[in-house]
Amino acid sequence: MQRNICFILDHLGVGGVQEFVLNYCKFVRNESRVTIVSIFRNDIYAERLRAAGAEVVFLTGRPYSYVAVLDPRSFLAFFKFYRRNSAHFDFIHLKLFAAFAYASMIKLWQSPKVSAGLDCNRSQLPFPIQALFWIFARRYQRFYLNVLLWNDYAAFGLHPPRLRDQVYPVTRRQSDTPKLYPATFSFVSVGRGIAQKGHAEAVALFELTRAQLDGDACLAIIGDGPAIDVLQTEYEARSDGSIVFPGSVQNYDDWLIGASGVIRMAFGEDTNSVIREALLTGKLVATTLEGPGCIDLADRGAVVAIDREDLPGSAARLAAAVQNMTHEKSAQLQQIAETLWPQAEAFSAYD
Repeated sequence: MQRNICFILDHLGVGGVQEFVLNYCKFVRNESRVTIVSIFRNDIYAERLRAAGAEVVFLTGRPYSYVAVLDPRSFLAFFKFYRRNSAHFDFIHLKLFAAFAYASMIKLWQSPKVSAGLDCNRSQLPFPIQALFWIFARRYQRFYLNVLLWNDYAAFGLHPPRLRDQVYPVTRRQSDTPKLYPATFSFVSVGRGIAQKGHAEAVALFELTRAQLDGDACLAIIGDGPAIDVLQTEYEARSDGSIVFPGSVQNYDDWLIGASGVIRMAFGEDTNSVIREALLTGKLVATTLEGPGCIDLADRGAVVAIDREDLPGSAARLAAAVQNMTHEKSAQLQQIAETLWPQAEAFSAYD
């Protein structure tokens, strides 16, 4: 008998959680009926989710923002959907912050079919959101959090057996038409155009690395937003074309598969989907060590560690690593990713 599973998210815009839900729908499409509920209208995933067999429901026509989250009409739309439809679902999984806040306001932790979770370390959460989870997270009968983060959230009163390990699935990026870059060594920095994503810092590291590589390197900043706009104004006028700004690309697989590696310098973010996808394709990843997940990857030799206080030394390590990259080393990175993030285990956690 097929199960009826519901994921309620804040929005279907760019994000690792949205990518996880898409992968989940692909994995269970012959075993379960999945409904994806987006509270706000932001959308780049609905078409792909429907193609994966999911039903997609938007509760409001407003874009996601803190103002929209605080709008009583948004909460009312959530409440009406839950009241009318909750009986049809075997499991309801809350993802992101507005969904958790609205559910907690009406005490949905009391239902054994409702779960919540987090996909980031504590330092990424603004204080008001930390307070929200400190008050309510411990009340849910199932709370999903990667085991490496359990100690980070111990002060929130989260302990087994309510805690469930959130094993991360990884999107398998593939391309028959990889991007052809204009240099021997090519890197990408990927994420929304906000300061937290560290694109400016990635550019600074890249320029030092490029000098180590005799100028034979290029960088693509993939994403949209004000912080990227500032960088683009500053760097796009350069005639050498070593740094490009393609925006949010539909063919990210081509860009990643064609690149030599990824530079990830986001502030306060632990291991994310950008890192996991790159390692699964066997790509070199240079990252700051922002949490236990990244530290674990560095200990395994899976990433090049970036030290913000020593960018010249970090650039030297990155240049040496990319010059010494081989097919054998690429296969080793893929094997590490396969071991750390097994697909079946990740999805069965929601059974």
